[in-house]
Amino acid sequence: MAGDNLSVTGNPPERQVEVYPPPAPRLRQPVILAHGLFGFDQVSVLGKPVVNYFAGVPAWLRATGNQVHVSRVAPMGPIAHRAGQLVRFIERHAGQEPVHIIAHSMGGLDSRYAISRCGLGDRVLSLTTLGTPHRGTVIADRVLGWTRMPPALEHWLRRFGADVEALRDLARPAMAEFNPRVPDDPRVAYASVAGEFSPAWSWRMGLFPHRLITTPILQAEEGPNDGMVSVASAQWGDHCDVWKGDHFNLVNWHLPGSRPEDENGPRWRQWADMVARLKGVEAGNMGNLR
Repeated sequence: MAGDNLSVTGNPPERQVEVYPPPAPRLRQPVILAHGLFGFDQVSVLGKPVVNYFAGVPAWLRATGNQVHVSRVAPMGPIAHRAGQLVRFIERHAGQEPVHIIAHSMGGLDSRYAISRCGLGDRVLSLTTLGTPHRGTVIADRVLGWTRMPPALEHWLRRFGADVEALRDLARPAMAEFNPRVPDDPRVAYASVAGEFSPAWSWRMGLFPHRLITTPILQAEEGPNDGMVSVASAQWGDHCDVWKGDHFNLVNWHLPGSRPEDENGPRWRQWADMVARLKGVEAGNMGNLR
């Protein structure tokens, strides 16, 4: 009989059960999370945090013993100003320890400037940027063209911390000048993640309805994009990934009930893979970490 050739142990075969979300890989060095334009570290109500810019990520990283610091810089300001604030934040919270920076959107440009122009290069092991407009974005170009503000209004906005120089810094002509002036530091491992967002999702999600306007503009002028930044502009460094999702999905913002395989679903697997890659960066720098 065919069954005569089967070995029977009396025990059912072991099933591989996937743990979700997967636990965060443990890094030796601190992680700095740097927010983008109009960003924040967290929003609290009555002293209790209710919204994290990096949705759920700080707690997920800390659950396996990682040291995590979520930066707070000016929500809207020039890159050079925000970069100086980022340097001071890292000095205050991480001391002289080498760190990994994971930066979203404009935060990636702040970080590049801090490394290249503010002397942070000797204390950064890696910089991973998420949806950062390394070559600028047509959206900033268009907004600047649509909103030519009177000087008095610009002055008033600056008094409340809203500096329109931030938008000028993100425009494509400004980034064409920025990149030669802010070279990569050879001591730092640079990597990037871009988001690719299907135009159909602009109609399916009420969250961030601006994408009904921004996605077609980007698609026409720069190609595939995350609703704010094109894939081509977001790619930087020696390792570049593309995730299926929009600009804020890269920092794990997703609709309740969405599945990991959904476009704009939870991004725990991708974050786990990204942090695991940073362990390899540490392994290559063991001599410098002792």
